[in-house]
Amino acid sequence: MKKTLEIAIPTDWSDVSIRKYVNYIDSVKDVDQEKELVVKTISSLCNIPGQVVEVMKLKDLKKIQSSLQKLISKPVNKDIINKIDINGVIFGFHPNLDEMTMGEFVDVETYAKENNIAKMMSVLYRPIVKEQGNRYDIEPYDFDVHSENSLHFEKLSINIGNAIAVFFWTLGKELLNNFHQSSNQKAKNQ
Repeated sequence: MKKTLEIAIPTDWSDVSIRKYVNYIDSVKDVDQEKELVVKTISSLCNIPGQVVEVMKLKDLKKIQSSLQKLISKPVNKDIINKIDINGVIFGFHPNLDEMTMGEFVDVETYAKENNIAKMMSVLYRPIVKEQGNRYDIEPYDFDVHSENSLHFEKLSINIGNAIAVFFWTLGKELLNNFHQSSNQKAKNQ
């Protein structure tokens, strides 16, 4: 008996959730065999169990893989989106990173090391409490309250979340370089 399987193949990164993207990256990062790479790519980006992918017809797999290769070759958004509507609640990106608290910074840094984009976003995007023109204030950070928001952020497009990951990866790299330059300069002056 033949079974029919309907597959949703993402054609743009806006079709891929943060959760799905992170699962994809995690599943393929240590893969070195072509067959395993194809199975894991299709499985993670199309929400199909690996066992099902392995019994699919080769011609179907080639079509799906070709579509996914087009997606993978497209760049993911790197521009920070300042406001996000989640279920009618408007979340704003932290309006002044220079004013981050130690708790916010430590949590973002921890989540960045874990590559947990959704949790990073739960620290950096919080409900807007006051807005005037282009300026806005967000709720004060509370780990217990805001960490639960990561479940909502996992469902958002990677086009929203990737910008946060890129931004903090770049910032961390710059801070590390500045620290090394400053340390070297101090050592030369002594």
